[in-house]
Amino acid sequence: MIIGAFTDKGKKREINEDDYYISDFDELGNGYCIIADGMGGHNAGEVASKIAIDVIRDCIDSKYSSDMSEQQIWDILNLSMEKANYAIYQKSMENEKYSGMGTTAIICLIHNKNAYIAHVGDSRAYLMRDGKMIQITTDHSMVEELINNGSITREEAANHPQKNVITRALGCEENIKIDTYTQKYSEKDILLICTDGLTNMLTCDEIIHVISECENIQHGVEKLVSLSNDKGGLDNITVVALGM
Repeated sequence: MIIGAFTDKGKKREINEDDYYISDFDELGNGYCIIADGMGGHNAGEVASKIAIDVIRDCIDSKYSSDMSEQQIWDILNLSMEKANYAIYQKSMENEKYSGMGTTAIICLIHNKNAYIAHVGDSRAYLMRDGKMIQITTDHSMVEELINNGSITREEAANHPQKNVITRALGCEENIKIDTYTQKYSEKDILLICTDGLTNMLTCDEIIHVISECENIQHGVEKLVSLSNDKGGLDNITVVALGM
């Protein structure tokens, strides 16, 4: 497994409320990554994203094994998200300064050349294959709902005033609905997982160009973050890329 990862607070934010974690990958290429993009005042977003990463990581590490069935994998991913949601929600109830905090979360677990993805919020997973970039996840956002009901076009969504409003996040309610996806993963594919600090700054064509032109994946993700900052760096930016 070839891995690239980088995070930066961007040009406009005082702190980085994004967080990520990449596990060790075994000789079969099995392993996982997590990205979380926190939100909330008084640096509560930073707290929420860290809780999400810690709880999800601990849950997966304590339960995952390479001989698991597909259903067992989904059970673990859903359980880890639910535990993280409850931990963040409880923390926000116990401490007033954390009231209303939450975080996006996306897990990408590679098992027997399948990518199992669990997702809440508007951080995204993409498949890069044969020079094309396909979005795997669907944003839980206000503009995505407007697109789905025909109120706006996807082109109009790019500059919509509510494009950063998400409709689902860990920690905002006691229970959470989790979306899941399975993606077959082949040699030369790259899975790109990122926060909206990247996708609000760069187009898919720009992302593909950078990754294809760079000498290795790590250099590629660093270049993506640098270019996002060159274009304004309006938010924290986190990118993880996984290649076979």
